[in-house]
Amino acid sequence: MATFPHFICANLICALLPVLGCTQTSSQADFGAPVSTETDTDNLLPVEDAAFYGFEIGNEVNSQNSPVVNMWGPGFPSESGIGGGYHSLDNAEHALIFSDAVDAGGYNHHAHLFHANGKFYGSWSNHSKGEDAAGQRVLYASSEDGVNWTHWEELFPQPDEIKEWENGFGFYSVAGDWFVVDDELYATAQIFEFTGWENADKSNTQLFRDKDHYFRVRERYGYLCRKVSPDGTLGPVFALSSRANGMKGLAYDFTPYGQNEAYDKVADAIRDERADRARFHGPMPKPIDTARLVEPANYKTTDGVMVSILRDDRFSHRKYMSYSLDDGKTWSTALPTDIPDSPSLDMALTAPDGSILLIGNHCATAFDNPSNPRHYKRDILDIAVSPDGYFFDQTFVIKSGEHQWRVPPEQVRARGGGPQYPDALIVGDYLYVMYSSGKEDIWCSRVALADLLD
Repeated sequence: MATFPHFICANLICALLPVLGCTQTSSQADFGAPVSTETDTDNLLPVEDAAFYGFEIGNEVNSQNSPVVNMWGPGFPSESGIGGGYHSLDNAEHALIFSDAVDAGGYNHHAHLFHANGKFYGSWSNHSKGEDAAGQRVLYASSEDGVNWTHWEELFPQPDEIKEWENGFGFYSVAGDWFVVDDELYATAQIFEFTGWENADKSNTQLFRDKDHYFRVRERYGYLCRKVSPDGTLGPVFALSSRANGMKGLAYDFTPYGQNEAYDKVADAIRDERADRARFHGPMPKPIDTARLVEPANYKTTDGVMVSILRDDRFSHRKYMSYSLDDGKTWSTALPTDIPDSPSLDMALTAPDGSILLIGNHCATAFDNPSNPRHYKRDILDIAVSPDGYFFDQTFVIKSGEHQWRVPPEQVRARGGGPQYPDALIVGDYLYVMYSSGKEDIWCSRVALADLLD
């Protein structure tokens, strides 16, 4: 693969100096507790040495006059045709894990993929009415090879009465990460309570959704956990921290943290590992402008700089980026990039040769069109490849094509698009990517690394 020169234009250094500040970390007394979002303006990154860090800022600015970081070589996808004109992966294998939307619930999303003891495990969120409404549960399946999967099973039951999408106030579950403790496998689920709707700048909250209030407001209660035995037997549910102890009225029983020494030992080990996996050891980066940043995908460049690629929920259809020089404790102010975004979630991981793989819906065909906010159809799902983490010069299509609905969209709210929200891992010579299609079906694709890397 060709390398790319990286620099920051000298005439922008002075302009950036006031905004490239580090966010300050603060301790967390409880697992999953919120941390301070204050900015330490006295702890600026050494912007005068920014060229050393390898990011290129050219002369382009976005609609808010923010400088744009150049990170994307493939350009916009074409507006017509399957695959958007990006490289195809003709040898990829695709497995349909879940297609029982009619009987089991038409909303299926938040895929989590794991490999342990020679076996693949995948979990996802499931609901019959729509995204993140009260009663959302977690399902799972397993596979010996990542291609042939068992029939799905319920992993965490519905935590509340099933309610409608717009006014589904109450407890709901979201599929969480998997862990191995003392050679035993554990699955997790986050528990939230849906409480209302807020506007884009978070200045106002109300109980009903309208054209100005379309972001969900939720209270987070932390994680529940249970053991998954090799034969599929599920252990009792227990809390990973005292924060979850505060849930009152959950539809099923769980053991609170602090009441069972054996469970607490597992919970402590999982919290330690989760801290090691954490993308941020403090607050998320703040944007240079009015972007609403969520869903970071983090990786390290070949020379050790940590990078976070973030979604902008205010429909700039650009990814934003921030970097850290201390393994995620402090971060630069996030700047817009030229990476197109639907917007949607990205997943980043490092290939054996050091290349960075950025997996997501890089399908927008225009930037900075706030007068016409829209979600692009999240078609295609692609893998962008960078030899160093600074510049992505190729992208390959995992899956593309219009989703064929099993349950009509109007019956299950907040669905749409095609293949989306990937989770991924590398096992042996293959990349495995698990994702939802239309937030209805669940798939896993297997791609030979040799088809991605030179």
